[in-house]
Amino acid sequence: MTIRKKVTLSALAISMLTASLGGLPLSQKGLYQKLGIIQTANAAETELPSSVFLERMRGLYDALAAGDKTDMQEVRNLRDEIAGLDEAVNQQLIDPVWNKISAKLPETVDQAELKASLFRLVKAVGSFRYDPNASDLEAIRTNPEYRATLKTIAAAGGDENIRLDDFLVFLFGDGGSRKGVEGTIGSLLAEKTPTELIQLLGNKQGITAVLLQATEKLLGDTGSYKFSSILSNLGVTPQDVRATVLNFQLKLQKDEPAISAMTVAYIRSAAKPNVKITADGRVHTYTLNVFGVSIIPLVLQWSKVSGDAQVSVSPNGVVSIPSNVASGKAVIQARLINPYGGSAKVIFEQEVSLTTAQEEETEFPTAPLIERLNKLHSALAAGDPADIQAVRDLRDEIAGLNFATDQALIDPIWNKLAAKLPATADQAKLKETLFNIMKAVGSIQYDPQASGLEAIRTNPEYRAALKALGAAGGEPSFVVDDLLLYLFGDGGAKLGVEGTIRKQIAALSSTELLRLLGDKQAFAALVPKAIEQLLGETDDYKVSSLLSSVGITPNELNATLAAFQLKLKKDEPAQAALTIASVRAGAVETVKTSEDGREQAFSLKVFGVAVPSLALRWSKVSGSENVKVAANGTVTLSRGTQTGSAVIRATFINPYGGTAKVIFEKQVTLTAAEGEGDHFPAEEFLKRMNKLHAALLAGDPSDVKDVRNLREEITKLSFAKDQALIDPVWNKIKAKLPASVNQEELKKSLFQIIQAVGSIQYDPEGKDLEAIRTNPEFRATLKTIAAAGGVTTLTMDDFLLLLFGDGNDRPGIEGTVRDIISDMNTKELAQLLGNKDKMNEVLMEAMAEIIAEKDDYALSEALYNLGVKSTDIRSTVLKFQVKLKNDERALNALTVAYIRSEVISAVKVTANGRQHDYTLKLFGKELPYSLLRWKKVSGSKDVTVDSKGKVTLPKKVATGTAVIQATLINPYGGSAKVIFQQEVTLINGEVETDPKAELQKIAQALDDKLAAINKKLKAATNDEQKAELVLEVVQARNEAVNAINNVKATNSLKNKAINETKSKVNKLLTAIIMEIMRS
Repeated sequence: MTIRKKVTLSALAISMLTASLGGLPLSQKGLYQKLGIIQTANAAETELPSSVFLERMRGLYDALAAGDKTDMQEVRNLRDEIAGLDEAVNQQLIDPVWNKISAKLPETVDQAELKASLFRLVKAVGSFRYDPNASDLEAIRTNPEYRATLKTIAAAGGDENIRLDDFLVFLFGDGGSRKGVEGTIGSLLAEKTPTELIQLLGNKQGITAVLLQATEKLLGDTGSYKFSSILSNLGVTPQDVRATVLNFQLKLQKDEPAISAMTVAYIRSAAKPNVKITADGRVHTYTLNVFGVSIIPLVLQWSKVSGDAQVSVSPNGVVSIPSNVASGKAVIQARLINPYGGSAKVIFEQEVSLTTAQEEETEFPTAPLIERLNKLHSALAAGDPADIQAVRDLRDEIAGLNFATDQALIDPIWNKLAAKLPATADQAKLKETLFNIMKAVGSIQYDPQASGLEAIRTNPEYRAALKALGAAGGEPSFVVDDLLLYLFGDGGAKLGVEGTIRKQIAALSSTELLRLLGDKQAFAALVPKAIEQLLGETDDYKVSSLLSSVGITPNELNATLAAFQLKLKKDEPAQAALTIASVRAGAVETVKTSEDGREQAFSLKVFGVAVPSLALRWSKVSGSENVKVAANGTVTLSRGTQTGSAVIRATFINPYGGTAKVIFEKQVTLTAAEGEGDHFPAEEFLKRMNKLHAALLAGDPSDVKDVRNLREEITKLSFAKDQALIDPVWNKIKAKLPASVNQEELKKSLFQIIQAVGSIQYDPEGKDLEAIRTNPEFRATLKTIAAAGGVTTLTMDDFLLLLFGDGNDRPGIEGTVRDIISDMNTKELAQLLGNKDKMNEVLMEAMAEIIAEKDDYALSEALYNLGVKSTDIRSTVLKFQVKLKNDERALNALTVAYIRSEVISAVKVTANGRQHDYTLKLFGKELPYSLLRWKKVSGSKDVTVDSKGKVTLPKKVATGTAVIQATLINPYGGSAKVIFQQEVTLINGEVETDPKAELQKIAQALDDKLAAINKKLKAATNDEQKAELVLEVVQARNEAVNAINNVKATNSLKNKAINETKSKVNKLLTAIIMEIMRS
């Protein structure tokens, strides 16, 4: 609950209660004998209520008397008005309640006399609140007529033992679990918003509504309140009470000013001072609270009533004596300002004494700051030279600010400071010095020199100015070190703005960090958030205490910051440069080293938060040739080398745009563990396989089914039934095995290895590949075969390397197949596609070539030593092909998918852009026209596409867009397969085009691409596939931006289109990144 809300709550609660009681004189006319009631004394009623209650009433009366005479008169006017109500004319005011009571009375009761007595009692009850001696209250309690009236009514309600105390508990509570009307009002107001509470002030109807709501709540609690139980038994409802109150309100004319007067008196009676005294004792800063709730300073106006001339009192409650005065006394006063108009009312007055004490100035730890800033600037120097220049440009721009022309930049805070300065202050000089201080302190982080910092701290002009400004805000020992502490912290518990921002960043998720680093607006928003947090920490920072004291809010501080940012044209690139330098300085690597020591997987954390891998691109700067660095941060040591070193680098790639920046660089050394084999680059393999399978999914669904069928067929192979498939190879191996080897188990394990590796390319999952590489049974099998084949080590990585290569110097069987095909001429390529025998020939040629390279492949060496020849492997492959019924269809499907993933289009544009002739190349070789059929899938009716890939647009048409498609024809039969599809746009250079229409077409094309990528995102099953989509989105953005820039349009139209493009792209990028982070 806010301070303003709490104060308003307290004021409203007493206002409503006062309105409900009024101020009434008493009637002494009897009714006792007419009712026929025998007078009896109740011992429990022989004394007045508790002294606590009476003291509360007396305190309120004294507070009313201590205020304006007009307030007392307003209360008397209401009392006199109520006293003047004519009993004979106004009894109908209580009819809503009386009608329910009368229905329950016995016939023996004189209802006319009882109603008149009840009306008199209602009038009498209201007067006791303003009777300081409680004589009227005692008269009511002991008045036999009123006692008889209450007993008669209570008896009709089922309990004749009602006491006045029961009524008081109903109104004020018992100090325990029963809150009474007053406490319930407070609870109801606590649930309202500040706006609703403010609307209630001065609103008679609104106040009444809350009063009646509280009364209604208590009337329903018949178990806790005897008064409620009796009324309930009498049939009196909240609506009856509401109607009775409204009757009195309509009748009375003097109630509103009386309510206002009693509200002020109530606050005056409960107001207690809080004082914050500076260490030197010369400044006392006063605030007030009511029942422990602080009154917001903005509605208080402090002044000096009397006292020593040396004592000054500012309107914000700061009481001070000059530095050359030892002590002083004064009577100070606080007035409550009515935000809705009307005169301010005195709610507090007290004599205060001030005595000078010596206070130490803040001592800022400069060495850690200089060390931290030097580290930052070293990181800056290690990056892009343009970043260093950007920071220097900003430093020079700040130095060039001129007070004469730029002083308005600090007006948002200066205007508040100036209002608190004494009349003797030289405001023009102080403002200029403050401007220069802000320039000097603001430049520290851009040129961190110890000597320069010391000069700022000890500058006598700065010290004098800050001393004067501090005194106005209750901090007379205010120095430059306080500003430094606020901005940079002390390296410990006091974080400062800088440390608070670091703490905010450390709490982010990886996705949030990436978004923050890629969004300059989001990063800039951290500063106002930190400023707002620190302004509340007035006990820890003198800056916060001073600013709070003079009424400067986060809004004024942020407005000043925004004014400087708007003025400084070099600010944005400099801040971006320092942000990257901060990331570079704070980047900490995490390294996961493989068991064999040949692989180190690097990742980074910044400020304790992991940087998503998709935002990093790793590379090798220099070092041993046998050390390779993959883009994902995997560093590997080549086969045959025991150790190697390299300098590696991580570059931050902002997926939201902008230049890539180096944020990490380090020399690393890899040393192979004793007896370990080669390393297989799993990440590169999976990336390649995922690209192939994405191409497969983009084609004919029947192809996907054929590949899945083959995978399932391989996994269902049974060693018991199918072990003969590997006999051509196994027979050579077993001949070399020692007698101690369990040949049955070894053959079974080798069969399972071939089965697992054979199916991995049909369902490439990272976890499955890792399971194969680390399978202890597989590792033991290969170790046994290695020993038999005279090879030191042989691992699953060696097996995979032979099949799929390492992506570099050793192509493996897969890469060799690719090399053989790339060397074919157009005719040979045409004969190869769709021909299983030709494909087998290429495969067998590749296997023979790799098996022969025993120096490069550990498995080739082992097989050679075991006597296994390429013909044995060929026989084994053929046995599997004969066994596997889905092999041929799956091979064709994967061939088409491979072509689809690798094919590159070329286009020749003629006829002023109206004709595009498309061709396709595979491995740099143009595919024959005889194998391709082109057609138009969709698009503008004006665009035509012939079977040879010629796309044309009529002469009179300005532009046209269409989706074109090329299918691969199988010369040996079977259905044609789509291997290329693309949207193309033809622009007639001879026809003027509408730039808005062109930009709209580009926007629509981008929307279609992003929708397609979003569809892929939903279908993606692993992080690798999702990461590929990031690149697709960036490519789509770049293509759209390039297309926009090529449109003949104004810069305004282009910039608008580019901004809309970036907005769409950033939205999808964020979605992809969050998906990756969730998985």
